[in-house]
Amino acid sequence: MEKDIKNYCIPAEYNRIFLMIKLRSANLNDIDFILTQENRDEFKDLIICWSREEHSRNLHFADKHYLMIENSSGETQGYAILSGLQSPNKSIELTRIIIAAPGRGYGKRALRIILKKVFEEYNAHRFWLDVFEHNQRARHVYQSVGFQNEGVLREALRQKDKYYSLVIMSILENQYFH
Repeated sequence: MEKDIKNYCIPAEYNRIFLMIKLRSANLNDIDFILTQENRDEFKDLIICWSREEHSRNLHFADKHYLMIENSSGETQGYAILSGLQSPNKSIELTRIIIAAPGRGYGKRALRIILKKVFEEYNAHRFWLDVFEHNQRARHVYQSVGFQNEGVLREALRQKDKYYSLVIMSILENQYFH
């Protein structure tokens, strides 16, 4: 079943260049881009990589929505994965967001569009995420668009014989609409 998505656009200003950010639903042709981003050396300590099969399966799972982030020229700048779309608690998770070229404003702009989609289209009550405690850049961006710290899952994840803590962050619908 193909998910219906509005083509959301929000202008971003970066170095006096007017950029448009668009979201579109991902398809199987986007998996190569997704895998390439997940396997970049600079992201290896910031995300958990999934296999091609897992992405292919999740892409068609009704409880998830893969979103591709594009600039006004249609060039892919990143992607995001939402989970919990069928949650009876109306609690949607930002499972992942990766921007191919961080530091250009695409991430913050994409998050604002995603927030709009989550609260205005999906009618979520709560939008939440977890982020590695050491990922200060991402935590700063999340806070800048309204996410609040809820707590820390201490040493909750093991990668290569090392344990990492995750920070849980969320924004509630009354905070978004306030």
